[in-house]
Amino acid sequence: MAELSTPALRHVIKELYPETVLYSEMLSAGAIAAGAPHNEPLVTLREFDNPLIFQLVGANPSVMADACAILSETKCYGVDINMGCPNHDIVKKGQGAMLLTDIKKARSIVRSCRKATLKPLSVKMRSGYEGNDESSFIDFIVMLEAEGVDFITLHPRFAKLGFRRTADWRLVALAKRHLSIPVIGNGDITTPEAAIIKIDETGCDGVMIGREAVTSPWIFRLIADCMSGRSSSLELDVRDIFLKTLGYMHKYLPERLHRSRSHRFCAYYTRNVRYGHDLFTKIRRESAIGPVMGIVEEYYDRNPEEAIRHYFIEGGCISNETPCLDPAFC
Repeated sequence: MAELSTPALRHVIKELYPETVLYSEMLSAGAIAAGAPHNEPLVTLREFDNPLIFQLVGANPSVMADACAILSETKCYGVDINMGCPNHDIVKKGQGAMLLTDIKKARSIVRSCRKATLKPLSVKMRSGYEGNDESSFIDFIVMLEAEGVDFITLHPRFAKLGFRRTADWRLVALAKRHLSIPVIGNGDITTPEAAIIKIDETGCDGVMIGREAVTSPWIFRLIADCMSGRSSSLELDVRDIFLKTLGYMHKYLPERLHRSRSHRFCAYYTRNVRYGHDLFTKIRRESAIGPVMGIVEEYYDRNPEEAIRHYFIEGGCISNETPCLDPAFC
């Protein structure tokens, strides 16, 4: 996720559940191929980045292949081709979800990237661009498998919807029936129970979690605990996780990225507190991470009862979970 899948968030998620598979921020293939120096902090692998998949966006097959080859020289696990981003600035360049409208170009990109790397190659995609046409969708995913993609991640909304309506996970099940490669489902996973239900209902091989992983970096741990069938409990210091993530941002990212990345993270994570809207309003006035951390510490000093959260897992279900404290965000 652009400006969200930072090394800081990845580090915190790995501390909470080491088995998580990580993705980088969405990277411009043109910038990677050109060796643009501003990408260095985004493509630097840390000790916790294992496994890490680099996510590439672009529309030129040769440039995509060059970028894929460059990233494959690192110790990354694999490379992912973005065919799902619905952002206007991306699709107007023919990139992201716009590739779903041109199967020939998409095939050329996948073929070029497949030749450029021996590492796992995947595609993150929407179910369509302007609508869900099942016949075209099946043709597209079958093409991806035929061109050597190792797995796909499907967000079953067509791109024009953005994040509106409910993701149609019936299309994830449809993909599973037509492919022999793994299918990862994505979209509307906001609780551990939802992840388990979607896996059971669709037969998908796993789930990808984006926005909720920023709000609740511990969700992967909870899913694993629920799927284990064992009774367990988890105590979380949400204040410490908040401050630790900001601290890691200061450590891993150059100052020019502090404002954008900290604000994006805080926009989601402040949903964990009762007065999240007011807290984020104060945070948005700051550009440096130090003052942002001071605002967070001051909030919890005034509201210490919100710092600790408890989860109890019994029979695959979570009980006594602290509810969302800010109705404006629920």
